[in-house]
Amino acid sequence: MRPKNKIISLVLASCVVLLAGCEQSDIHEMEPIPKETYQKTVPETYTVQKGDMTPTLKFKLTQNSLKYYNYSVDVPNPEFSELKVSVGDYVKAGQVLVVLKSDELQKEYKKTKEELDTDKLLLEHTKKLRDIYVDPTKPDDEDNKRIAEGYDNSIALLEDDIRLKTIELAEKQRDLDKCVIKAKDDGMITYINNGLVNGIVALDTDLITQACGDVGFYAEILDDYEFHLGDVVTAVSPTTEFDIKVTNIEESQYGNQVVYFKPVSEDIVSVSSEVFEVTIIKEVIKDVVYIDEKLVYTSKDGQDFVYVVDEDGFKIPIPVEVDVVVDGQAIIKSGLEGKEEVAQR
Repeated sequence: MRPKNKIISLVLASCVVLLAGCEQSDIHEMEPIPKETYQKTVPETYTVQKGDMTPTLKFKLTQNSLKYYNYSVDVPNPEFSELKVSVGDYVKAGQVLVVLKSDELQKEYKKTKEELDTDKLLLEHTKKLRDIYVDPTKPDDEDNKRIAEGYDNSIALLEDDIRLKTIELAEKQRDLDKCVIKAKDDGMITYINNGLVNGIVALDTDLITQACGDVGFYAEILDDYEFHLGDVVTAVSPTTEFDIKVTNIEESQYGNQVVYFKPVSEDIVSVSSEVFEVTIIKEVIKDVVYIDEKLVYTSKDGQDFVYVVDEDGFKIPIPVEVDVVVDGQAIIKSGLEGKEEVAQR
């Protein structure tokens, strides 16, 4: 029995030593490993609506093609004098837009005019001298004929010079007229060169742009809404609105309506380049169940369904029957009653 007691004593002693070693280690000084908290995922839900729908037809208008005039100048060394318009101004044909000047042209014009005036005076003087020194009663006298021939030659040369200088003066006048830029047609100023605004004239550059043509719009309607000639709707942009009426209806190559409009008021002669939209309130649809069409999915076998969220947050696919889609809203014929909460896939 003694050997057995001795073995037991050794085992107990070993346990004491091991426990002592554990107490001396730093295991109790380690930070505890944090446990991640589980969070339940709650999907974003959308409530199925029930009641009357007021559908709308919205579409953007495209402005009719306009004729554009770009005004520039090609006279030598033009200088700025006066700008008479601003962007957005509506101008009439012949109205002065900008006045420029050219000292070089002015000097050339003045010189040519002075030479022309001198030639005209000299011509009148020569004709008077001929009347004085040529005797019409002696047409066969050789001296008289010689004197008449000399004056006639001088008169012919002066008349040729006057004719050429008259043409030259007209050309210089046309160049001077180019310094006064006028509108070619009725229309709106859509662009003015920044340099011109600051009094700087650049050659071979568009200085002013004018858009001309009647104000009008058209739109291709991707809807079965029926338009009639004379229908009046409202065109709305971020800054203005006005009534427009239907002037023509055509069919596009895709079978859609292409509807043309013009302003009701004749006072609207120009519009900005902003985007104009039209909103038409359609006939009310009574007592229906509806939801955003993006929340309706289709299975591989062609069955439409939505994900209804239950009280525990689980998404359950529920078959539905869609009657029609209006303004992006699917009208549900069966499968939902309204007030259900549905979610995306």
